[in-house]
Amino acid sequence: MARGDQWVSAKGGSRRSYSGGNSTMLARRLLVVVLVLILILALGSVVQLVRGVPNPTYTATLASASTIPGTPPTIAWPAHAEAAAEIMGVGSLGQHGDLHETEIASVTKMTTALLTLKAHPLSLGESGPKLTMTAQEYQIYVNDKNANDSVGAIKEGEVLSEQQLLELLLIPSADNIATVLANWDAGSVSRFVTEMNNYATSLGLHHTHYGDPSGVTPSTLSIPRDQLKIEALFMANPVLANIASMEQATLPVAGTVYNVNYALGHDNIVGAKTGSILTGSFAMATQIKLGPSNLLGLGTILDVGGVQPLINALHDGETLAKSLQTIPRELTVLRKGQVVGYLNVPGAKADPVIATETVTEVGWPGLSESFTPTLVKSVYGLPAGAKVGTATLTVGEQLKIVPLKVANAVAHPSIVWRLTHF
Repeated sequence: MARGDQWVSAKGGSRRSYSGGNSTMLARRLLVVVLVLILILALGSVVQLVRGVPNPTYTATLASASTIPGTPPTIAWPAHAEAAAEIMGVGSLGQHGDLHETEIASVTKMTTALLTLKAHPLSLGESGPKLTMTAQEYQIYVNDKNANDSVGAIKEGEVLSEQQLLELLLIPSADNIATVLANWDAGSVSRFVTEMNNYATSLGLHHTHYGDPSGVTPSTLSIPRDQLKIEALFMANPVLANIASMEQATLPVAGTVYNVNYALGHDNIVGAKTGSILTGSFAMATQIKLGPSNLLGLGTILDVGGVQPLINALHDGETLAKSLQTIPRELTVLRKGQVVGYLNVPGAKADPVIATETVTEVGWPGLSESFTPTLVKSVYGLPAGAKVGTATLTVGEQLKIVPLKVANAVAHPSIVWRLTHF
């Protein structure tokens, strides 16, 4: 056989080349690879087009939590006492002084009244159940009077309604009536005191401890912030708020009794409760007119001291009430059409999210505010101006739900974007 790169068959057939066979096989292999790649690309494209795309992300332009800008208001706090104040239903104005647990005296009776009405509800104008005063209850009156406590005169056999008992409790601040109500509600003073402390715990008043229903014992202690919460509940009850605003009441045996709160009517003060043992205490409620609103400013002043502690407390309350009159104002906190954030749509420009309402609330500089948007789960396909979610807007204790809309239509990501983003 001749040497060389070719061979001839014994039968003299055609010649075959090694290099030609290799080229054919290589071509076939390349074709297979190309077809596989095309198949992979086709399958990948199908997967890319079929699989879900991420929802747009949201970028807020309003802070989630902030305070109303400006200089916080000046409050006429008492010079020698501890105190706390708020505009009821709007927000806290803070607290002041050397805060510590101190005796609250007859301010305690706000809680006694609240628990009485919790067990025996009354509507405004109702007199409620009638109780006949017993010999034991008359003796309680005699003992309290001999101890120079604040009392409301009763006699054995006298019939008093729940409304009249509450008037005696709150207007002349009768300690003996606190005992009558405690026995009626819980069967004994000790069980009622347990109810009082459980009530304080349920409200989160960790610095409040009741030793009796009238506040005469030194073990009845609290701080202004805790009693401010009690005062808000007290003044929110129409029956109690009405009694607290009464300058006098007439009872069968006691006759005409006068409110110990001599500050009523001064600086629009309409309540709430005084207390005095060795130190003066005053839970003060003052009306504040702001446009159509009739707000209540609340203040609690404890541990006043001085030669005439209750008079000092009432004077401090009047000064505090006057300063509260000028604090709240109506503020526009959100405007219709205001951009509150952006939808970052894949493959497109950011889409503005817009408030649909103007929101005006009561507030003052330094009051906390927050803005929490909640968007719908699927936004693709929404036309321009469609509702895209809501925002919870809070200003102090005020809450408003505001619908949000998109400025532009929210289109699905393009085919090119979906094919090029894994």
